Amino acid sequence: MEKQEFTITVYTENHVGLLHRITIIFTKRKVNIESITVSESEKEGIHRFTIAVTVHQKAVQKIVTQIEKQI
Repeated sequence: MEKQEFTITVYTENHVGLLHRITIIFTKRKVNIESITVSESEKEGIHRFTIAVTVHQKAVQKIVTQIEKQI
């Protein structure tokens, strides 16, 4: 299986330390984040995390599962 580029988009409320907890998920799996952008979304009080990574499909599925547990 070959590595592919994936864009992960996460919508969540703004909680202290959430960005750190999300980036730790990638660090533990030794996955390099190519790009990360965090900003307010169209809805008040909701923030959007846009994360670009280059990994295998199975790895990104596991990462998304871990992120879902954090939010």
